[in-house]
Amino acid sequence: MLMLALSTSGPIASACLLRDGVLQSFLQNEGGGTHSETIMPLIDRVLTSAGLAPRDIDLFAADVGPGSFTGVRIGVCASNAMAAANAKPVIGVSSLASLAYGRKGRACALLDARNGNGYAALFEDGMCTLPPSAVVIEDFLSTVPAGTLFVGEGAVLHATRIQSRIPDSRVEEAALLADAVGKAAWESYQNGMAERELLPLYLRPTQAERLYKER
Repeated sequence: MLMLALSTSGPIASACLLRDGVLQSFLQNEGGGTHSETIMPLIDRVLTSAGLAPRDIDLFAADVGPGSFTGVRIGVCASNAMAAANAKPVIGVSSLASLAYGRKGRACALLDARNGNGYAALFEDGMCTLPPSAVVIEDFLSTVPAGTLFVGEGAVLHATRIQSRIPDSRVEEAALLADAVGKAAWESYQNGMAERELLPLYLRPTQAERLYKER
């Protein structure tokens, strides 16, 4: 089974092709340009290099957030459009699950959302014990057990605070990329979690919504 997986929730747009869960090819945007400008050319290059077209893909996957509001929409819409046009299923993966994918023991995926806020999820040997949540980072850290591995750009940004607050904690840098999205999506597919349409995972209102409510 061929899967095309996308990642657009973070700062790097990427796409990859997997066959029966095994990575075949991977590309990420190395230059400038927005995700809306770069994701379709990345998809075209990944497929063309394998002599394939969207109609040849059996399953489409994307990270659905949390992350950049615009970025999330781009990946979700691209996957939904290709899946609908070819009557194929889709798999959504939270960006936090993709960051923690493959980690053993207790892991916390953490993204920064500015002004002391973040997005976090906890995992134990790959099983989600705290689903993706919007958190106040200072308050959240007081609930995390000792010995937790933190991954993601939020973990790196707040590494000093994490390691001073949580005994035996560790911090690893990890980027939101399509290869981890694809591997996590394949596992979800094996567990019967395919869908017909992806929905974005928004845990906070957009800036436009916040400004509208403040009027």
